[in-house]
Amino acid sequence: MTQDDVPIGEMKYSFKAYVQAYGFAGDLIITSTTVSDLVKSLMLLERLGIEPLSTANRTTSSTPICPVHQRPMKPSKRPGVFYCSAQVGDGYCQEEARK
Repeated sequence: MTQDDVPIGEMKYSFKAYVQAYGFAGDLIITSTTVSDLVKSLMLLERLGIEPLSTANRTTSSTPICPVHQRPMKPSKRPGVFYCSAQVGDGYCQEEARK
């Protein structure tokens, strides 16, 4: 790449991903005026343990994520209650969430 290949003037770069962090999932948008700052931001996300979710792992905003297993919880037969279906040893995860 030569200097002639680099755009002249103010540029705006943005990156959008569906991520999961600390038991929550949602869209994250990073905007920067330089590619270097955008890359630094992405590297910081990785160090903080914020990971992208594949489209197969997307959940609706009303579906809680298990804080232990980082996976979408399933609706219980009890209204407004969700549970984690992850297997743990001989049983299942005991995490529950209420909406």
